[in-house]
Amino acid sequence: MGDTKVLRFVDHTITQHPDGERTLTLNCVHPGCGFLVAPTVELDRAQLEAIKHTGRTGHAIFSRLLGDLAVVVRSK
Repeated sequence: MGDTKVLRFVDHTITQHPDGERTLTLNCVHPGCGFLVAPTVELDRAQLEAIKHTGRTGHAIFSRLLGDLAVVVRSK
């Protein structure tokens, strides 16, 4: 007799962890610029900094990275 394998499939979901906060990172993509708003939980402030940067330099295109802490749980 061979080994018996039991496979169990359980549905899971992924969501934002309740103790986690969202973070925002902004980076100006104008060649040679280097403007960066480091990851922060102050989302409005980060966006305001990008707006101010555009006003000072005319650079209007940014890479935005929105992050959070995620948790995987079994579906009910």
